[in-house]
Amino acid sequence: MRLWVLLAVVMVVLTGCPPTCDRSTCTGCCDPTGECLPGTSRNFCGSGGVVCGVCASPQRCRAGACVVPTDGGLGDAGPMLENCSAGCRDGQLDCQPGNLPEACGLDGGVCQQCSPLDRCDFGRCTSMSCSGCIDALGSCRAGNEAFACGPAGALCQACAPGEACSSGACGAAAPCGLASCPNGCCRSNVCLAPTPASCGINGTQCSTCPGALACVNGRCQ
Repeated sequence: MRLWVLLAVVMVVLTGCPPTCDRSTCTGCCDPTGECLPGTSRNFCGSGGVVCGVCASPQRCRAGACVVPTDGGLGDAGPMLENCSAGCRDGQLDCQPGNLPEACGLDGGVCQQCSPLDRCDFGRCTSMSCSGCIDALGSCRAGNEAFACGPAGALCQACAPGEACSSGACGAAAPCGLASCPNGCCRSNVCLAPTPASCGINGTQCSTCPGALACVNGRCQ
């Protein structure tokens, strides 16, 4: 009986996890975040679950491979795509802007039709339910990071040096101190976790522990 219960728990855990992007689960290519993409874009080219590649100019992505267009007429996969680098090709191989939910894509790849709950950002179908911001890969981020800051499905932006992201907007960083750094120490107005090289707690100025001393509870010992 215990064995059956254990197997049931394992099955629940496994079914709750998204499948790993590889040749057994993806007919296109896998991006750096592990998402399976169609593999028809110049920036995300590949097939059979390989890691997506980037085609160097003037190459185009054809059948999951980077190839150099030889002419402007018909090739083995239809008309050449050199005149549609900013958008995508629809079913009739006409060039579309690539930013429409019904024709979403970029780099002359095949247009994708987004679901009713998605929108088209940067040529990628992206969920409209993102509470943070959308990065350049079309992924939803928390929106509270200095290098990916933005509110409610807006495009992420990187904050300027010395700025912090708060409530999805870049602004002047709060002074490092007890309120903003209760579990670490401050150096150049940056909160650091306690280590021998930056030892301190409660937002005090960091110090460096001499010799072989360790930093324990924010104190060199």
